[in-house]
Amino acid sequence: MKILVLFFAFFIATSSNAVVKRHDIPSRNYVLEKVPEYLIDLPHEGHGVLIKPQWVVTVAHTIFYNYIGKKLRVGDKIFEIEEVHIHPLYIEPDGVLFKGDAAPLMKFLESRSDIALIKLSSPVTTSEPIDIYPNIDQAGKEITVFGRGATGNGEIGENLETKSLRELNHFRNIIESSKGNWLSYKFNKPPEALPLEGMHGAGDSGGASVITENGKTYLVGLSSWQFWRGDLANFKGGLYGTTAYQVRVSNYGDWIESVLGNS
Repeated sequence: MKILVLFFAFFIATSSNAVVKRHDIPSRNYVLEKVPEYLIDLPHEGHGVLIKPQWVVTVAHTIFYNYIGKKLRVGDKIFEIEEVHIHPLYIEPDGVLFKGDAAPLMKFLESRSDIALIKLSSPVTTSEPIDIYPNIDQAGKEITVFGRGATGNGEIGENLETKSLRELNHFRNIIESSKGNWLSYKFNKPPEALPLEGMHGAGDSGGASVITENGKTYLVGLSSWQFWRGDLANFKGGLYGTTAYQVRVSNYGDWIESVLGNS
């Protein structure tokens, strides 16, 4: 388990604010003063998303140990974690994957299901859950993504020392691909970038990506990992041109409904 924690601090998702940003846009433009009601901070790092009054969805790799009985703040109230359900196709990586060429690790990450559900001790009544995006094809859609993780910019990459600041930011990007388990987007360099283009950094895992259509906001993805080619010893997260992967929540609709129905 210690290997897993170190890996995601190093691998996943230059100011005092979180998420990785454009180098030519003031960092304050990415700051959020109001936390979305459905976005929840997990016990140590990373996020979950309230999808039902008593249920939170997150990425499985943010569950570092048995979280049953741990406390979560939702709005202005505290709830206990009653149950944790990790997808049966989630597998923890072997330490050998973290050395040498990145290709085996990338293949491993792409093959697994990085999703989990958390049941709260009682229903939330003061915060509104978010619905999962109902359409199958999300490619070409603009998303807004939230996170409190490491910051940096596309020229220098992320700075892991900033992860502890835990300041909430958001950014936007365009989904390039929506296939199987994953949504992906690329961190484009200006002038091709969106005005608030960015990507997730270490500590942003499980952060919601949302789509707004006809005045309603839907959950579409959960921040998970970044793609890398070459030697893992040279990995630097958050550089321009990097592709980020998010859990495609709509792909797990049947599993989510089965867990909720059987609990």
